[in-house]
Amino acid sequence: MKKLSLVTLSMLCTLCVNAQIQTLQSVTDNGNATTKNIWVGMAPFAGLPEHALNLGGKLKIFGNPTTFTLDVDGTQPTIYRSGVNGLTYPFDTYDNLILQAGTVNKDLVFVTGSTPTPRMVVKGNGNVGIGTSSPGSYKLAVEGTIGARKVKVTQQTTWADFVFQDDYQLQALPDLEKYIQQNKHLPDIPSAKEVQQNGIDLGEMNAKLLQKIEELTLHIIELNKKNTALEQRMAAMERKEK
Repeated sequence: MKKLSLVTLSMLCTLCVNAQIQTLQSVTDNGNATTKNIWVGMAPFAGLPEHALNLGGKLKIFGNPTTFTLDVDGTQPTIYRSGVNGLTYPFDTYDNLILQAGTVNKDLVFVTGSTPTPRMVVKGNGNVGIGTSSPGSYKLAVEGTIGARKVKVTQQTTWADFVFQDDYQLQALPDLEKYIQQNKHLPDIPSAKEVQQNGIDLGEMNAKLLQKIEELTLHIIELNKKNTALEQRMAAMERKEK
């Protein structure tokens, strides 16, 4: 009888212990939540100042939203994947990772550095700032130097070949000299003050510079014709004198 009682007591203890064991599934099934830090794939770190989900590995997102997050839930920052799951792993391997700021004109801010500092921002209107959090009306604003191996400007700017059209009125050199003396810059080219205040449009400025080069080329051609004519007259005069 005594032996049976010990067996029964052991079984009851085991049941009690098992009853206290909870899995993540059992917690979520009961609709419970926690205000504590959660550690996955790594040992807890004591003294963490804020409640967080800490991962010691990769985070894979297998949800299947088919549209951007809208309505009330869309006001909250969200990370998710696009597209629809396949039936077997790895599901859709071509899905996008979407970082969505709150829909109430909120920004995506990228922070780096030992002293956490915003380095890049995507504003609620889609404008991007690098090195600045205020890109203003620019689609891309960079506070600093841009390094690139190649820059291609694709805007629709009128190219300067119209200078070579037969009806183009080339400014006479005396008039050009007078304009430069009065304004201290070439016609159709912004002054130093204007550039300092407004900057320059690379596509537009290249077209204007090409226009000046083509005008200069026409002046050189015209001067060469005059010089050739003078040489011919001088040669004719020398022949007469002989």
